[in-house]
Parts: sequence; structure tokens; C-alpha cells
Amino acid sequence: MPIITAETAEVHLTQNPDRLIMLVDGLPGNRARNIANNAVRIARQLAPKLTGRSSSRMFPVYGYGYFGIGWSDPITWYQENGVRPFLMRQLAGKTIPMWVDDPAGTERQKNPRAQTRTTMSGKIQVLIFRRAARFGQRHTVRKKLADGTYEEKDAPMSYPGAPGRIGVRQTGQPWTTPGAVGGRIAQGNIGIRWFHPGLAPRKFLNHAMTQAAQQAGILPVRIYAADRNWRARF
Repeated sequence: MPIITAETAEVHLTQNPDRLIMLVDGLPGNRARNIANNAVRIARQLAPKLTGRSSSRMFPVYGYGYFGIGWSDPITWYQENGVRPFLMRQLAGKTIPMWVDDPAGTERQKNPRAQTRTTMSGKIQVLIFRRAARFGQRHTVRKKLADGTYEEKDAPMSYPGAPGRIGVRQTGQPWTTPGAVGGRIAQGNIGIRWFHPGLAPRKFLNHAMTQAAQQAGILPVRIYAADRNWRARF
């Protein structure tokens, strides 16, 4: 039987799901367990991975008449379902831990005691901390001029929504990305501080459920995004 690659229709039973469930009339419990284990195996292969921690914490969900995939980390659902771009207002005035790439060891030289990790792709990252300013907070910036004197000016600090540097612009012709305009701000570099560019939906859990069902000879009809209380809704 060919594998269905399109996403199976989903019904969301809760705003904070921690599992995907597929109902199959008369499915024996032991067979449901095998299908759920296969679905988790496929999902781990397809999942986006940095350290692999979230994918390792996915688990099979099964019982008479159903099988599914559960997860322990909320990031798994965000990667699956996607996130719209948003301004991270809740970070104002807070200190934020951040993992940054450190291929040359620059950050490690600054702080030899900093926590480090190696991603699944082999990149070395260092844990640093950055403080987001409070809304509207400003400071005085000194700039050295060509004649050796200094110019002082009032500028916004790094609070969510403050104007910031534009990291990347589209390259000009003939190297401009097809469909883009040379010189314009590249996607994800809008010049606003503490702005999350969002995540595209990956649907790797949905695909894994669909594929596991097909391999078991089950025609997928609907997948439910649910939580541990999902039985009360049927």
C-alpha cells in the first residue's frame, strides 16, 4: 500500500495539546502499541533536531481503539504546528539565557566557566545571558569622531520593539533570491529588537502518524490534537 504523504485532517480538542491521537474502531491494544511505537520511531527520524532532547522525550500513546504520539516539551508542538511572528513583550526587563554558536571559541575565551554544548550537527554552542531593557528605556551613547572627539546622543536601549540593526538585506543583481528585491530587508531581519520571526509548521508528527497507520494497513481519516483528558470529550 502506498504511503500517504499529505497531512491527515486534524481536529484540535485543546489549546495546549501534548499528544496526537488516531481513533480506529476495534483496534486491539497490543496492535495499537506496535503502531504507536512505530509512529514514535518515524517521528524521531523526521523531527527537527538541535540536541535531540525533545525528540527523545516523545512517547507512544495507545489503548483499545486508538494509538498516538505524546510529547513532554511544548517546543515539540510549536515545531509541529508552527508559530506566527510576534514581538516578545514578556521579555521586557528580564535576563534571557541564549545558546550561541562559538566556532572560534571567542565566547569561551571571554568566560571559560560558561556552560557549553555540542549540537547533533557538531556545532559548539555557549550559554550566554542578555538583558532586555524595560519598555521605552533609553541611554546615552558615545561615538568617536574622525577628529578624535566624542559625540553623545540619546538612544533607545534594547527593549522589545526598539529599533535595531538590520542584520541581513537581499543581495543585488545578479545574486538576488528569485522573487525578492535587492536591497530590501531579508526575512527575519526586520530591524526590531526581540522580535520572533515565527516557525513554519513542520507536521512531522502528523506525517509519522499517517505513515504508521498506512504501514499497518489502516486508512487514516482524522487525527486529534489532545491532552491527557481527551477521553472526556468523546
